[in-house]
Amino acid sequence: MEIKQKLVQACSGLGLNLIEIAKFVQISEHPQIACWGFDREKKENYIFINPKVLRFPVNEIQLILRHEILHYAGYINLEAQDHDKANITMDIVINKILTLVYDKAMKELCRKVYPEQTKKNIVALARPDIDPRELKENRRLWQSIWNNKEIPSPASIYHRITTPKAEKNPFSADGNSGSSKIIFRQILEDSKNGKFEELSTKSIDDLTEKLNASDFSSVKLLKDFKEIFVHKKSCDCQSVDEFILKLESRQKLEETSTRIISALDNRSSCQLYPYELSRLGIIYVACGISKRIPIFWNRTPESRKDKLAIYIDTSPSMEPYQEKEVFLIDKLKGYFPTNVYCFADEVEEIVLEDFARGNYREGYSTSFDAVIEHLLESEHDAGVIFTDGYSDVDSENENRFKQSRKRLFTVYFSNNGDVKSDLDKLSEQVMTIKED
Repeated sequence: MEIKQKLVQACSGLGLNLIEIAKFVQISEHPQIACWGFDREKKENYIFINPKVLRFPVNEIQLILRHEILHYAGYINLEAQDHDKANITMDIVINKILTLVYDKAMKELCRKVYPEQTKKNIVALARPDIDPRELKENRRLWQSIWNNKEIPSPASIYHRITTPKAEKNPFSADGNSGSSKIIFRQILEDSKNGKFEELSTKSIDDLTEKLNASDFSSVKLLKDFKEIFVHKKSCDCQSVDEFILKLESRQKLEETSTRIISALDNRSSCQLYPYELSRLGIIYVACGISKRIPIFWNRTPESRKDKLAIYIDTSPSMEPYQEKEVFLIDKLKGYFPTNVYCFADEVEEIVLEDFARGNYREGYSTSFDAVIEHLLESEHDAGVIFTDGYSDVDSENENRFKQSRKRLFTVYFSNNGDVKSDLDKLSEQVMTIKED
């Protein structure tokens, strides 16, 4: 798998589409693994990731990105007296949260990214993968962190690793926080553009949903997050419920794009001469069928991919599904030479970025005939239609399409169950995406 494709796949799982990835992630040799930082020239925050990390499996790249997103969430409006120890403190808490959700994967990742010598210093406290018997120092603190299902307070850990043991911890669990103020790193004033806000909230919500599946109290977790990310407003239960629905929808989108890609990729084509027989073609020749019916099933050459036309219904009822449509188009454009069109009563080509920004002509009269006629007259091998299904196909266009070698896939978007239309009898596959 190409390095760029692995990064795209990892980011997709975080809710980023192809357009957004460049806004959030930059490849850089500067961090040893990854970090979030501020580009002084562009006045922008990014997650910077070392290109060596992109050799890791996709799930591990995604964990590293999640770690950095949670760093951002934890550092907003915070300062630091000891930057290094504040950073280690947040590493401990974030790794604890991620390990509660992705136990096996986090332990494997930590074995890769933390060198052996970290077992001899306080960095060991951020490692869920080690045996505490190997520790000469901080063993009891390690056990209090990793042998407990609770998520520790970063203020308390920071105090433990920066203050003599004899001094009382003012950030203890009894709620007596004392007069001291615990502060961590602060984002520069001119870098507060808020573009990470939604991403960090989604990441917290996503982890909340997964922890709920393991009988972890959602109400308690929300309270914990308020404690953990000092000065960070906690997300409410309603937003968590909404995000769970979005996760289910995202999974459906992945399944839909995979079905279309699988159907169009590496397929056999029927031709009047033997070129490079597919398995089906060999069977037909062996059975003598191709001698009686002079058609051969050849394997499509690797260098030749179907040209794809994607048609987006721009009637007002389709507006709520715009984000889902952009996600699917991103996926399909990565595999096939693709043109994107909007349609209502007529078909118009559009640039995906314009559609994502809402710069398109909205129509009030949906015509499937306009789409079928456009696909028949175009050079595209296949078409994908995004619609909520309110139109017809006349019999002449139906017969013309059936006689052509074109292929059609229909994706219905619906807020009240399955949809049916005249496209069903022309489509190789019909899929339905329901509203969140």
